[in-house]
Amino acid sequence: MRPPDRLTTSTQLPLLPLVEVSNLIHLGRVSSREVTEILLDRIDRVNPKVHAFISVQDEPALRVADAMDALLRAGHDLGPLHGVPMAVKDLFATKGALTTAGSKILGDWTPNEDATAVARLRSAGAVIVGKTNMDEFAFGGTTENAHHGTTHNPWDLERSAGGSSGGSGAATSASLAYATLGTDTAASIRNPAHFCGITGFKPTYGRVSRFGVVPLAWSLDHVGPLARSVEDAAVVLKAIAGHDPRDSSSSGKPVADYRAELDAPLGNLRVAALRGYFWDPIDPEVARIVEDSFAVIRGFGAEVVDIELPHADRFPAMQNTVLPAEASAYHLKWMQDRPGDYSPMIFERLVQGAAVRAVDLVNAERARRLTQSTVEEFMRSFDVLITPTVPYTAALLGQPMVRLGSVEIEASAARTRNLFPFNALGLPAMSIPCGFDSRGLPVGLQIVGRAFEDSTVLRVGHAYQMSTDWHRRIPPEPA
Repeated sequence: MRPPDRLTTSTQLPLLPLVEVSNLIHLGRVSSREVTEILLDRIDRVNPKVHAFISVQDEPALRVADAMDALLRAGHDLGPLHGVPMAVKDLFATKGALTTAGSKILGDWTPNEDATAVARLRSAGAVIVGKTNMDEFAFGGTTENAHHGTTHNPWDLERSAGGSSGGSGAATSASLAYATLGTDTAASIRNPAHFCGITGFKPTYGRVSRFGVVPLAWSLDHVGPLARSVEDAAVVLKAIAGHDPRDSSSSGKPVADYRAELDAPLGNLRVAALRGYFWDPIDPEVARIVEDSFAVIRGFGAEVVDIELPHADRFPAMQNTVLPAEASAYHLKWMQDRPGDYSPMIFERLVQGAAVRAVDLVNAERARRLTQSTVEEFMRSFDVLITPTVPYTAALLGQPMVRLGSVEIEASAARTRNLFPFNALGLPAMSIPCGFDSRGLPVGLQIVGRAFEDSTVLRVGHAYQMSTDWHRRIPPEPA
């Protein structure tokens, strides 16, 4: 394999998947310094139009890249992330770098240590180039941030990139980072993945530490990767997963070698295609594209059964009770002392959370536990569940309602409808690109597995991507 010429490297290197640029670095065909410089140049050029970043750490990133190059020259290989530039959502504590959580309240917070997930990325050799934009305190789904500006969808700058990890989704989609970290409380990794045409993975609850991550709702928050492919996501997940004594919800279950297991035989795969709640209402064009993706999975030899998830109608009430109540509990002190430092919309949501009655919260948690038991029993019959990720493609920025066939519905409700159930249940769930609508906007397929069977979800998604090329499509650079 000959080294790529410099012109090809400078124009095409940012567009490569993580695993490919990792191979080039490990083969000595390109240095981490060169990769990072080229990527930072692209950020300088593209980010003013997409606004995926709140802050960019140019000089620290280049110093780390130089250190990674020196380690490789000395024969010390930290693994597939060694020397690869990544970015993290701005609610992950990063030592010595501003961490705002998209807010004014934390506008001057410079942590003295990294979040566990960030520390593990650094230990694996990743080069952190910056902090991505997000909804204020992750309490939203469009990344229209009153303090730090709006993130734009790389496929259409007039449209939403989703949220709250919209900056991470846009940075990955626009080739401004080879992968990013996000958080998912109701939808916030998977809906940006759907809207931006990338892969977004929410692991099993407790699989990845949340220590050092500014919370939205403790019992619902998940940390996970956004990447261009399932293989890239598997590499990142392996680096950040595992027990952390500083996170009381962290699991001690062994961590699989997710990338190594991607090509393991799927066997007699049993798949539930969820209908009912997860299918109606839906944009007819999205429905057709997702149906086509179901056909691809049947092509693996999988048995795909159309079925409804028991008690799915309980989830909206759980979301509207548990999430805001937990959020307001975290914010109560600031709500009392600094109410004017919140944007009005976020403050109103927090006030509504503080008004949740104890009896309603207790009943919501009881319903959640009962539903978890029912779904656990249901999933004994299936290896994975599949659904549309979101029933519509990226809406215009500021658009409050969407039309799904003959029905008009609030965009915010439809955006999380198919995704929140698996936060409440703590199950691993992933969105992968499965096509584009007539306007050239991406559509996502959601794959869900049993608790701590994250590898199965990744294997099914990888098999799909080996049969299709939707994940290889990259938006044109904004003019």
